[in-house]
Amino acid sequence: MTAQELELLLAERAKTFDLKKTAYDTLHQILSENPEELIGGFEPDEITLQFDGYQYLINKRYSGPIIRTKIGLYVKNEIYLGDLEPIGYYELETDLDGEVQDDWFIIEREKYLKDINIISHFQYLHQKMPLQYLKRNHVQHQFVSYISLAGTLFISKEFQGAGIFIHRAKVFLETDQSSLDKVYLKESKKFLKIMSKYLIENNLISEDLKQKLTEK
Repeated sequence: MTAQELELLLAERAKTFDLKKTAYDTLHQILSENPEELIGGFEPDEITLQFDGYQYLINKRYSGPIIRTKIGLYVKNEIYLGDLEPIGYYELETDLDGEVQDDWFIIEREKYLKDINIISHFQYLHQKMPLQYLKRNHVQHQFVSYISLAGTLFISKEFQGAGIFIHRAKVFLETDQSSLDKVYLKESKKFLKIMSKYLIENNLISEDLKQKLTEK
């Protein structure tokens, strides 16, 4: 049997059990439950679903032969092949008789985290922080707490909470910034500005909080 004949045989096997349709139907059911939370902050109409093929796995250590059906999730992005950027996938595993064995849904890219690379900014800011600021009795401990909570909540996509602590950090700076390390102060202001701008421009916080963050 040639490689082409084997490919046709295996493709026909998957077609017999209509595995592509089963995978699409199951994925649509998953996404209908809580789409915004499941797809990393993207709107459902931003997502393009595409069939990414079958895989046949044999000689598996803990199970018999498997047919794996994959549906990719993509968003529009002109720098990627076909103008589609992959952000995740759904995979359905069945045995060679079409019986479902397992499945999983994976999101690899988060909309509100990848846009501004917030984690890298957060890590860099902590590298510039004098370690003594972590001591509870240090005068800057409160400010560091505000910054840390703002960043952590932003990464957790608790945007309203992040905005509240950004505002508290800004109020703190209005009353006391002279004792802060100059490099850390500069990076802190930059970090707060990046988050504030993003939360406001993407309408991720309340109107009242937007006003507070734009006040001079």
